[in-house]
Amino acid sequence: MDKIQNSGRAAPSGLESVRAEVAGLIKYRKLEVPALSEHALRLVPLAGRPNADVRLLTRLVQSDRAIESRVLRVAQFAAYQPSAPIDSLGEAVSWLGAGEVADIAFTAAVQGLLFDAVRGAGPADDAWRASIAAAIWAREIGAVSRRRNPLTYLCALLHDAGAQTARLSCLAISRNLGVRLTAAEQESFVREHEARFRDAVIGRWSLPQSVVHCMRGWAEWDPDGGYGDDVAVVHLAHHLAEIVSSQGPEFAREALSGNAALDVLNISPDRFTALLEQTPWVMGQVGAY
Repeated sequence: MDKIQNSGRAAPSGLESVRAEVAGLIKYRKLEVPALSEHALRLVPLAGRPNADVRLLTRLVQSDRAIESRVLRVAQFAAYQPSAPIDSLGEAVSWLGAGEVADIAFTAAVQGLLFDAVRGAGPADDAWRASIAAAIWAREIGAVSRRRNPLTYLCALLHDAGAQTARLSCLAISRNLGVRLTAAEQESFVREHEARFRDAVIGRWSLPQSVVHCMRGWAEWDPDGGYGDDVAVVHLAHHLAEIVSSQGPEFAREALSGNAALDVLNISPDRFTALLEQTPWVMGQVGAY
């Protein structure tokens, strides 16, 4: 039975308490998201670029053991070598190219920023892994549709960074207040505040304009909306990752068969089937993080 205050009114629910806390942060302009590390900022210009400066990339990755460890572990799956470990960054670059290794390193840096201090993130952790899957799918969608550019991966990785940071903020605030929220209550909070957190991320992370454009436009993409190809790729990658992660590739084939992005990106049913056949490879990389 709910506790009753002296006034006779029911005590506020856990979600109401979290909302009140966030309202105070917004009112006094104290709503913040963590800043990208210097490592991550310096990796952005290298991401996705085959001609990226290998010496700089090596120096950045090897100066952080946690990032280097994740890079080598993920590269093992990205290079289709799960049974033959990649033991050095040089091997990873030889197999994958500097641009893809930079993508992996940036992902590892952002994951460390958001999650290394968090335990039991639950839905937030699942959502982050779906974003990683979307980034890998986006790179493959961009390649098969010939719409790929060096920032395609980062566009998809960060497209819902507002929702990611809102979930983690909700988790942190609820723990500080000593309240427990259901998964449905957490998602309600995210829907209510993700746009505000998205704008906070954009304001603090100094992201390339194409990434910002995808963050703002992917959810409302439609073929007549005047959005560019990057947004169409991210829109499709988001839904592909979401459905494959929760219900599998066969369900994704049926659920997305009429998605307008497939036509806009000139992805035929055969090409879409070929993409879906890469599910074990994509999910192997996601799991390696």
